[in-house]
Amino acid sequence: MDISLLQGQHQLIIRQNFRLIVNQYVVHLVNPDGTHGAVVAYAQQKRGKLKEEVILYTDDTKQYELARFKARQVIDMHAQHDVTAFDGTPLGMFSKNFRKSLLRSTWHLERPGVERATGQERSLFGAILRRVWGFIPYIGGYLPAPTYHFDFAGDDTKTPLLHVERQMKLRDQYMVTFPDPTLDRRLGLCVAVAMDAIQNR
Repeated sequence: MDISLLQGQHQLIIRQNFRLIVNQYVVHLVNPDGTHGAVVAYAQQKRGKLKEEVILYTDDTKQYELARFKARQVIDMHAQHDVTAFDGTPLGMFSKNFRKSLLRSTWHLERPGVERATGQERSLFGAILRRVWGFIPYIGGYLPAPTYHFDFAGDDTKTPLLHVERQMKLRDQYMVTFPDPTLDRRLGLCVAVAMDAIQNR
């Protein structure tokens, strides 16, 4: 995968494939009509690992690595995750703000030499509804939980950085939008995958 081609994308689609012991994530370009384009990345997460690590590859052959994220701590709600390129170059880090996430999921994103960004669920009502969904009789146990949308922006400048929008599909699918052209797409994809993989922990 040509990194410059990936970096030039304004939007990407992440589609999740559910398997028995792993979660698979396939990243597509977005066609002009909004449909899935070519596959540009692939990731696989083994469930139940004590220390989270997910590798982003160019495709499902898993021959060429794009990036990876790895938790610094073992099963910790406050765990920081480092994101590195295929050659080990640091791309940034992200972490979940556990206290604020009790009501409205909140994540922090940091990059070398750039102000920290914070991402939060767009809708407070939607955040609360997601938390009580499973307890609603005759509904929560049978219908998919409500979607969630996250918006990341600089803590000081409030400049939009990243949008992750979960779409209503039979299987989880996310539209990832990059309003900031300087954000490394590999970092943004790792954050989006992690939000699905560890969002409800």
